[in-house]
Amino acid sequence: MKINLSTEKKTILILTIFIISTFLIMFGVMIPTIRYIQNLNDDMSRLREYLEKKYENTRAIRSSKKMIDEMDSVVVSYPDYLFFKGDELKLITLLENLATTNNITQKIDNSNLDSIKGDTVNISLSLSGNYENILKYLSALEKEKYFFTVSTLRISSAYTLQNNNQKATTMNLDLMLYVNNR
Repeated sequence: MKINLSTEKKTILILTIFIISTFLIMFGVMIPTIRYIQNLNDDMSRLREYLEKKYENTRAIRSSKKMIDEMDSVVVSYPDYLFFKGDELKLITLLENLATTNNITQKIDNSNLDSIKGDTVNISLSLSGNYENILKYLSALEKEKYFFTVSTLRISSAYTLQNNNQKATTMNLDLMLYVNNR
């Protein structure tokens, strides 16, 4: 079967076949390529997010390491602030020097310094002197290297007609100090 077509129809048919094959090739190559590029873009986005998380983790680790180094340098000085068994005389001397420096009379009423059991030292002090000097004593005690915990603090006037000092004051002070048993 032979089809006689005019030149014009042959040209239109060839052009139509060419356009259809061009579209088939284009859709056969372009659509998979576009999908491949989209998948590649999604993979790149996931990789970027993963790398950002890793970078943040690395920064956090560096920051933590720097903080640990800073803490190590601070912790090294802690033994200077801790009370160790065997430092009882040093502690009593410290308290007596504070009282002498601030012109206060000090008396240790009660303590467990001679038989430390557990991890705390308890000291009860009676102090008497001028009100301002007692406050200076408390301030100086607070600035000392040991970590004292004040359990009880009672300040009362010691003014009597016999001593005729209106600033005369007594203070009862109960201190607790943690003991490092190492």
